[in-house]
Amino acid sequence: MALRRPPTRIELKADDVEEYDKIMKERKSLAEQLAMKEQTTKQKNAPNNTSDSFSFGVSPVSSQKKSAAERIGYRGPR
Repeated sequence: MALRRPPTRIELKADDVEEYDKIMKERKSLAEQLAMKEQTTKQKNAPNNTSDSFSFGVSPVSSQKKSAAERIGYRGPR
């Protein structure tokens, strides 16, 4: 015999939507600023012969792991 309950109702107010939009705009602008900063850093640090990304000694996989760890707040072993 399974017990059922009515679905949970979540009410959204206009203030909530405005706050969500504000936060999303802030996150988008921060992401754009970070992308611009990374792009300028890459351009400054790039050697004259940019044959492939593995010539720098940093694989794309490790940089993806590092950025994922930063997003979730993982600091690694101490």
